[in-house]
Amino acid sequence: MNTHQLEIFATFPVERPGNPTVMPDGRVLVSVSAIIAPDISVRAVAENGEHPAYPNETWAGKPGADGRGMSAVIGIRTDLQGIVWILDMGGPGQQPRLIAWNDREDRLHRLIVLPQNVLRPSSFTQDFVIDWRRQRIYIADMTMNPSGESDYPAIVVVDLQTGLSWRSLECYPGLMPGDVPLMIGGKALSLRTPEGEIIPYRYGLNPIAIDPLGRWVYFGSMSARKVYRVSTEVLAEPAGIAPLSEAVEYWCDKPHCDGFDVDAEGNVYVTDIANNAIGLASPAGYRILAQDDQLLAWPDGVELDAQGEWLYITANQLHRHPLLNAGEDDSQPPFHVLRLRVDAPMGSSEKP
Repeated sequence: MNTHQLEIFATFPVERPGNPTVMPDGRVLVSVSAIIAPDISVRAVAENGEHPAYPNETWAGKPGADGRGMSAVIGIRTDLQGIVWILDMGGPGQQPRLIAWNDREDRLHRLIVLPQNVLRPSSFTQDFVIDWRRQRIYIADMTMNPSGESDYPAIVVVDLQTGLSWRSLECYPGLMPGDVPLMIGGKALSLRTPEGEIIPYRYGLNPIAIDPLGRWVYFGSMSARKVYRVSTEVLAEPAGIAPLSEAVEYWCDKPHCDGFDVDAEGNVYVTDIANNAIGLASPAGYRILAQDDQLLAWPDGVELDAQGEWLYITANQLHRHPLLNAGEDDSQPPFHVLRLRVDAPMGSSEKP
């Protein structure tokens, strides 16, 4: 296997790391995969292996009566000012919301609740990107109905200046599930119903990224093989006279993937879940950068650091969890945060 560039950055004996984010000073935070219903939803990766709750045990723990806490987290990002944005997907009696934490001053910076009118009953607001130029957040709402299908996937746009939000590109073909079941190791990702029926999942919109210069948002369906992009200039505004879908363009092919990130030249760093690999997709083609059947068993989230030097990767064996493995638990802990030297071109990301 090609592992000479792949480094183990952190080990998690029990919890499954979800998505990583790299802060301006190089510290790494990870969400803890909501699939295991963890007591702590976000952790700071520490060299001593302790991985403390972030920002503290109250906010990273389950919601209390005062509103502090998190129900379920996958998406986490850090902006250029070092504000950590966390997308709490919500739960019974709680709307999805964005929690922004001022790391420097160790205090809550902002709290934005997503209104019901921008959600669907099947909403699954699992990842997002920050458009710092236009002061927007773009959320990938995969949607997931009880039958395991992404039925109304869309990008939810949040205006950080007004707090208003709206739904864009709902059911655009590039957001919909692919035509074939997602297979890993010859086995389809499936759920087992209470009656014992096994139903393959049909995953739609999942990976989403914004280039370091804030020009394009890239996205795709987990179980399809195309990457699309749309300019932030268009996506940042509610649809006008011309349909927003006319502004979307096909960018390149990709493998089935959970997450990706993109550099200033439009190279897409992909979690190649079917091949236990990290790959690079672009209009020039696709190639695998690193592959390891043990360490990269379901590479989940990726993020480039601010310099583009390292690509940080979470790997958590989701396909072996009972909820994705037809009720069977084939997990083989521990789980890892990894990194890969990529030296990606990032351009100048200083705020104009």
